[in-house]
Amino acid sequence: MGMSAEIERPFEGSGEDEIQQLHSLAYLVVSRQPHPRNVLEVAVHLEDSGYGNEAARALGFRDVFHLAEAVWERIPLCQTPEEIEKPSPIGWFRKAAEQYFRGVGYTAPWMMSVLMLFITRVALWSSLSASQEVATAVSLAFFTATVCAGAVSQVFALRALFYLGQNNWILFRWIATRAIVHGSAVSALVIALVFRFAIAPAYGPAYGNLFLEYALAIYLFQIALAPLYLLRRILGLAVTTAIALVITWFAIWNIERVNSGAYFGQAVQQAQILGLVIAGAGALIGVYSYAVLRSRRQLRRLLPEEIGDGPHDRAVRRAPIRVQIPRFLPVWRQLWPYALYGMGYFCMLFVDRIVAGVHFGALQGVHHYVYPPTYELTTDLATLELFPMMGFVFYFMTELSDRFLGWMMRYRVTESEGFHRTLLRFFITRVALLAVIGIAVGLAAPPVLLHLPATLIAPILVAGPPYQWALHLAALTYGVLPVGLFASQFLFFWGVRFASALAVWAGTLCGGLVAAMTVNGSDAYAVFGMVTAICVFAAVTVIVGIRTARRGDLQLYATY
Repeated sequence: MGMSAEIERPFEGSGEDEIQQLHSLAYLVVSRQPHPRNVLEVAVHLEDSGYGNEAARALGFRDVFHLAEAVWERIPLCQTPEEIEKPSPIGWFRKAAEQYFRGVGYTAPWMMSVLMLFITRVALWSSLSASQEVATAVSLAFFTATVCAGAVSQVFALRALFYLGQNNWILFRWIATRAIVHGSAVSALVIALVFRFAIAPAYGPAYGNLFLEYALAIYLFQIALAPLYLLRRILGLAVTTAIALVITWFAIWNIERVNSGAYFGQAVQQAQILGLVIAGAGALIGVYSYAVLRSRRQLRRLLPEEIGDGPHDRAVRRAPIRVQIPRFLPVWRQLWPYALYGMGYFCMLFVDRIVAGVHFGALQGVHHYVYPPTYELTTDLATLELFPMMGFVFYFMTELSDRFLGWMMRYRVTESEGFHRTLLRFFITRVALLAVIGIAVGLAAPPVLLHLPATLIAPILVAGPPYQWALHLAALTYGVLPVGLFASQFLFFWGVRFASALAVWAGTLCGGLVAAMTVNGSDAYAVFGMVTAICVFAAVTVIVGIRTARRGDLQLYATY
């Protein structure tokens, strides 16, 4: 196939009946999707309606893709002018800058939290004045809550994004209920089991209860941000974080004022939990209420042919109609690899810290994790370079979405070699750009970070060279992480479900093994586990991404 290739068009000039039949098929596609974006989507809807390869050959076409191209040419005849009207384009530089800063804006909650930690020494769940016991409990709570929230967020985001693309708020509300509400119930059970069998026996009831409180509060806050990320509400992310921080500071100030200015560690803990819970619950209720409002408005505008009468319909409260709702089990069969990816991604990022903490605890004569302050500070400082890098990942993925439609219009789906070459060239060049930029930022970041106020980086300076070169190595490694993130998002775009999950868990296992083998000299050597984990993740996703780019549209068609 290619633009110069000739394909069979047996209906052209062969009679009114044949032309009318193609027109009827075009109307069928438009009735299912008013705005099909390319020939590939037309082929999907034709096959889903029973017009597969066998039916296409009966109509005189080689296969369903050739039939789809003939139908695609008649799609505009079945649309109104308003439906095919396109917005005026904006300049390239302005659009690139807008997408880049939007991507950076997604890091607003973490940027604000880290910045306020350095300024006020207290952030959402961090405190530079916390005792080692408290820091241990809070760190374990953060690890557990983030892994659970990562799984639920991935399941919600992948399906909700699909429904938002259809402007289907009814099913958006449905997946929000199934993923967030039910997923949070499962997450609460996981947190309770970790508390009962791992935390309480090792750390005692006092710090065990502290773990439980922080884990639930951190999970609530993080899961509340998931819909805001999906809806691209950057201002909402910033406002939610600001509310949590303001409530925390105000509560600390009020407790100190009541207690004659004394600084109580327990007061900080109570204030942080209060801020997380109030801000998280408020954001979650607000977004869900918005989804309910939009879905109810959409229900009232349903046409008679859109009203379902299937065995799995659900009655709509205060409405005399019934709407078809899918079963969750078949949907879950498609989504569980994404949950596995969400869990594994954060396990991959935390595995070196857990190994370093276990080693630090062994030096103190205990056989469990103890918060390693110097190593944690070293790796936390290195993560600051991810803030500017995430803008490039978001921009390149947006660029892929924008260019994809043009490529599908340019190359025929029946001959896709040109499309595959273009896609492969795009993927390789973006991976190379991310690697070059990430390494450059990784080389430049440590000197900047080591010039922060001495009160913030004193542990690294006092601990000496092992932690200083660990900072340099961690910064370079985090510079490579965006390569894996872009490659994994590229795979998700084409419906490749298992490769990214395999990559993060392979990175977790390899990184944990390397960290355990090298940490004996000092917990600073756990950084080699981080290097291994992230490099394995990036290598696997890039290799599978190259293979996927070579079959591009065929891979996408297979995912429907």
